[in-house]
Order: sequence, then structure tokens, then C-alpha cells
Amino acid sequence: MKKNHILIISIIIILITGIIFFVKPKSSGQVTLAMTYIPNVQFAPWYVAKEKGFYRKEGLDVVFDYRMDIDALQLVATGKMDYAIAGGDQVLVARAQEIPVVYILSLYAKFPPSILAKTESGIKTPQDLRGKQIGLPLYGTNLLAVNAILKRAGVEAKDVKLVDIGYTQIQSLAEDKVDAVVGFANNEPVKLKAMGYEVNEIHSWDYFSLVGHGLITGEKKIASDSDEVKRLVRASLKGLEYALAHPEETFEICLKYLPELGEEQKEQEKEVLKRSMALWENDYTREHGVGYSDPRDWEDSQRLMMELGIIQKETPVEKVLNLSFLP
Repeated sequence: MKKNHILIISIIIILITGIIFFVKPKSSGQVTLAMTYIPNVQFAPWYVAKEKGFYRKEGLDVVFDYRMDIDALQLVATGKMDYAIAGGDQVLVARAQEIPVVYILSLYAKFPPSILAKTESGIKTPQDLRGKQIGLPLYGTNLLAVNAILKRAGVEAKDVKLVDIGYTQIQSLAEDKVDAVVGFANNEPVKLKAMGYEVNEIHSWDYFSLVGHGLITGEKKIASDSDEVKRLVRASLKGLEYALAHPEETFEICLKYLPELGEEQKEQEKEVLKRSMALWENDYTREHGVGYSDPRDWEDSQRLMMELGIIQKETPVEKVLNLSFLP
């Protein structure tokens, strides 16, 4: 019996030793950043921050999560994910539904969705869209953008026909399935031009001040670990600033995350990055610094979204926007 006890104790010791040596514990500095999209050059600031060691110097191991989870904001709010990249409009919708997420660092200082039409169509202004078919995914940021542009330009919704084409904007416009499409100013125009099509662009930022994508977290994270939030924002901001100052090197860094690109695609993506960078700044950021977001834009966004029936109530801007972690 005594020998059996000794044998059992020995086995337990061996198992514990194995766990200690062979099971790698999660790093205390590891955080998850939900990208909510596939790997893309538009995530350059975060790629730069990781590759240049800005996160490491802050004691952080940032893991990029590319699952296109529609519940990303809910997961961040409940602490099941640490951070996410999301649009200002998404944040306002979440807050109107009592989902406590907070916008802490701006990437797009200009709202990127635009209405695109072939130059030969003669469509140059929202007024030219009367009687035309506009293709887009009939939800989310693209739908918000087209409705906002039309409303601010005084074009009645009944005067146009919105067609659900999903995310086939390039193909649908190229094949004349619709008269115009809604796409991002830093993406679809570049791809269409590479295919030999000249397009006119009706930019959303010429008509309203909706807030573009940026870095968000939950009120729970800010309350429980504000030091980590500060370190993550500080490193991400360094990535943003470095990317703007070193566009060529930044593109090479992005290629590490896009290894499947062919040479022709690389040239297109380089232009996408260039046009993206142009949207990271506006008059407000040039005065206050990149990463900042004008509170007045958030007020304007909420008023417009209320008018369009997208949200049913407004949230005080100070609950939605927290720039206190920026230097």
C-alpha cells in the first residue's frame, strides 16, 4: 500500500513538472485587437507599431484577430476582446443600444465612403443621381453614407433606386449593372483605375462630418486597466506617426502581412495606402495632432443619424469619445 502511495505521488510530480515546462502560459502583456476585416494596408499603423517594436517597448504583445465578427463591439464591451478597430458610426449605434464602448484613437479623420460613377456617365454631383441606380451593400457604413449625402444635398430618397449588390462594387460598375456605387475613396477608385476606368467621386466629407474608423475599447477595460490602455494608445499613435513619416518603409512592412500579393496587386495596394494616408489627416488633426477627433464631428454625426432614423437617442460625446490617453 505504501509503495502505491509513493507511485501515485511520483506520477503527480511528473505531471506537474510537465505542465510547468511544456505548457506556455498566456503572457500578462498579451492583448487582442479585433481588426473586423481581412489583412489590409489600411491597418498600417498597427502593423508598424508591432514590427518597429513600439508595442514591445510598452510591454505589450498585441495579437491581431481578423475574424469579421459582427459582435466585435459587444465582445469588447464585455471584456471578451480587449480592443477593436471600428467606425465612429458603429460606436454611436452601439452606445444608443447601451453597449458601453469608447473611441480612444482616430485613424480616419475623413469619413471614407464615397459615391463613384464612370466619368462617361456624366454623374458629378448628388443631383445627377436622380433617376439612377446606386449599388451598395444595403446596411452599415455604406448605406449610412449614401443616405447622408443625398439628405445633405437635398435629394429625396424616392428619386434614386438603391440596389443591393453586396461588396461587388467594382464588378457591378465595370459591367454597368448600376449607374453608380458606394465604395471607399481609398480603395475602389484605385482598383477601377487599374482596370482602365476613369471615375468621378462624390466624397462624403464634402457634405457632412461623420467620424471614420479608429481604435475602441470598453468602459470596463478603461476602468480596470487604464495603464494598459494608455500604453496601447501611445504605441499605436507612434505607429500612425511613423507610417505617415515613412510611407515607403511602411508599405514594405504591410507586405509582410499580405504575402499573397502579385506584382500588379502590389502597385495597386501601394496607391491604396497612399490614398488612405490622405484620409488620416484633416484640418483638426493638423492643429491638434493625428489620432485626435473633433467632438463637434461627433455631435454632427449623432444629429444626422437621428434624422436618418439610424439611432433613437443621442449619447453625451464625453461618454463616446475619450482622448485622454493621447499625449
